[in-house]
Amino acid sequence: MDLQEKRLAFASVAVVLSFLVLIALVATIGGGLESHDWSEVTIADIDISAEALDIAEASLNVTTYLDNSGDANSGEIEVLVKAYDADTNLLVTSEKTKVGIIEERETKSASTYLKLPKEGGYRLQIVVFEDDKGIQRAETMIYGLTNLEPPSVAKISIREIDFFVEAVEAESAGNREYAVINTTLYVDNLGKDVSDLRALIKARENETRLIVDKRWGDLGVLKEGTTSLHYAELKVLNGRDYIFEIQIWQSERVIKESSGMVLLSPFANKTVVLESQEKTVEISPEIKISDFARPSWEYEEEGYKAPIPMPMPAAEAPGFEVLPAAFALIIAFVLLLKKRRGGV
Repeated sequence: MDLQEKRLAFASVAVVLSFLVLIALVATIGGGLESHDWSEVTIADIDISAEALDIAEASLNVTTYLDNSGDANSGEIEVLVKAYDADTNLLVTSEKTKVGIIEERETKSASTYLKLPKEGGYRLQIVVFEDDKGIQRAETMIYGLTNLEPPSVAKISIREIDFFVEAVEAESAGNREYAVINTTLYVDNLGKDVSDLRALIKARENETRLIVDKRWGDLGVLKEGTTSLHYAELKVLNGRDYIFEIQIWQSERVIKESSGMVLLSPFANKTVVLESQEKTVEISPEIKISDFARPSWEYEEEGYKAPIPMPMPAAEAPGFEVLPAAFALIIAFVLLLKKRRGGV
């Protein structure tokens, strides 16, 4: 290699070194490189609470806990919460909360409030910004907002339902028989004192699904932490099965539902097939529905009188009322003869 080539190679190396040194000086003196190229603020935890605002809408409180683990104060922190529909993945609503500066080794919380329809589920996305730059992201799912009740809704529970046969009534024209069923509700009040509640009780025939009878009843005043009993009587045709449906209403809205079965088919005649003789016969039930009517002493113990069917007088045999009168006439005639003979 001659002297000219050596000089050219040395000049090239010198130019490259000078360019690298220039870049380093510009980056250091001019502030081109930041001392921290990542944030020290992280999401430590997320809490979500919800309450019903009314029948159709709920309020969510999304509390985000932010931890600054660095040795310097953070920049301006903001938290953005977005709610997406869980089925369609469409954005439903979003809200932003300003947190401000988080000092070194400090943890702050930010509460963000969202209003959402109570129907369906939601995917919540939480994004943390520092000086308008996204630095943290988290997601969570929520379901079951439809179970939230507004504060004004009575907190009651139907603990138990009892059914009694109050009376059995036969149709005057025909052979149909009706049963008067006493429905007893045991209602628990799990909240504060409440009034103006009504109960609707319906008897639905199990096979046809038709409503055969229904009753409205006022539940009166329900004291806090108590269980109260409420009665209603429904009249149904004997020999059929029924679903008794109970609805508790408050301010023109159903707030509680329950149901129970009343099976009266065992009290009806049945048709069976005798395979050996290849013919059908009708057999009567072994028990009667009147066997299940409540005795009168139970009404007295509970402090009220329920309608009890009065027994019909037994029919008297014709002609028996003439015999006592005939005997009386014979005795009077004998006494008169004895008196006359004694006088003679």
